[in-house]
Order: sequence, then structure tokens, then C-alpha cells
Amino acid sequence: LQLLQVEGGSDYRYVVCGDHTAQVARGASRQGLESFLYNNPPVIWFADGSALEGNQYVQLRNDVPPYDRTRIIAWDWAGVDIRKESQGPTKAADSIQARVIRELTVGDYSVIFDDDDSGEAADVVAVRVVGTVPADRRIEVEFYHCKYSQTDSPGQRIKDLYEVCGQAQKSVRWMLSPESRTDLFTHLMRRDAQRLAKGLPSRIERGATDVLQTLVEMSRLCPVSLRVSIVQPGVSKSDATTDQLRLLGVTANYLYETYQLPLTVITSG
Repeated sequence: LQLLQVEGGSDYRYVVCGDHTAQVARGASRQGLESFLYNNPPVIWFADGSALEGNQYVQLRNDVPPYDRTRIIAWDWAGVDIRKESQGPTKAADSIQARVIRELTVGDYSVIFDDDDSGEAADVVAVRVVGTVPADRRIEVEFYHCKYSQTDSPGQRIKDLYEVCGQAQKSVRWMLSPESRTDLFTHLMRRDAQRLAKGLPSRIERGATDVLQTLVEMSRLCPVSLRVSIVQPGVSKSDATTDQLRLLGVTANYLYETYQLPLTVITSG
């Protein structure tokens, strides 16, 4: 599809480029993709924080500062293929995702969950319950969004960050309402059941199904917080460019401005 400004007016339209198009189904009704996008324009976020919705381009009123390089956490990736993102059902130990899970196992998490694949909340979800007195209990959730490196060595490639920053920004959907926070834990239970139904290993790296069920019930009564982490060993902490840091800064600003979600960035040294 191509977005075109209507000549002589402020309206716009989508037109099909090429011989193939698509339809969107809602119940029994169907409509062309170009019509659907006109009536439901997606918001396209750019690396500088500006956004395009339909033909309305909105720039930031104030420049967002680059992400503070000193806040980046550098990990040792020895023994990891930084071009291999997912551990998969075979639990590939040399993957980025498996490295994250190993790091988390030294923590005091109640649940560590491999949610990788289409429809994921994050590649890895870690959950801990804080507080011993019922009135003071809260649930702390951490999302780890992993992305493979474009090459075998860390570099200054901005494209190594575009997709993972977008995934991090979409994390806010789980904080939209009390219901969506509870939905997160039912989502994890459903995903594990689907994996097991295929005869594959459980997605639960620590914890059990009954722990997730308890979290579903607790989330209806206890506060739920979320911290978002980007994991990209294809980026170098010491050599990160201004463009890379600016993109990370925009992502951190978006997460904080929407739901006060803190962002952690994990890279190579």
C-alpha cells in the first residue's frame, strides 16, 4: 500500500501498489485493507519520537535527550551466538534468550517464562512477589525483549535497535487497565498450555502452572508494576552512536511518559 495526499485538500487515501491486496475480516463483514487503514489509521513512530497518524505528522515539542550511556549494562556474551535470538523448544544454550534466562535464575523470581514466538508479551517474562503482609504485597513484572545482532560482532548499526525498541514500546498495552494486567498472567497460562498440547517442553523455566494461577488471583487485588528491558548484544556500550542513543532515549521517554515504566538496556561492552 501507498499513502497519498489528496490533491487540493487535507484528506488522504491509501492505494494498492502491485497486483495483490488483502482484506480485513470482522465477524461476518470484510473490507479492503486500504479502506480499513483509512478508517483505523495506524500510528507510525519515528526514531526521533515524532509520529504519523494518517496524514497528521506530529513532532515532539521538546527534544528528547539521548539515552545515558552510563546507564547501559554490558554483559559478557562468551559462548553465545549473538546472531541467534531464540532458544526455541530445544532450549538452545548458545542463544541470547537462554543467556537472559540463565542470568535471571540467580534472582528471587517466582516465575521465569519463555514467551518467545508470535503473539508474545516479551521474549522472557520474570515475575516476583514482594511483601509478606497481604496489605503490602505487590507483583513486580520484568519484560526482556531480545534481538539478534546483524553480524557476528557488536557495531554501530541503528537497524539493530529499530524492531526491539518498537517491541519495548508496545509493552504498555499490558498496563492499560487492571484487567489487562490480570490478562498478562492468563496469557502466560494459555501460552504454556498451547505449547504442552503440541507435545513440546513447558515454557515455564521457573515456577509452575499453579503459581501462575495464584498470580492471576493476586493481580486482581495487588498492585502490578512493570519494568522493560532491551537486550541487544549487537550494540556496543562503549561505541554506541548518537543515533542509537537517541532512539533508546525516545523509547525510554515514551515508556515513562505513558505509564512511568523504567527502561533497562543490556548490550555488549
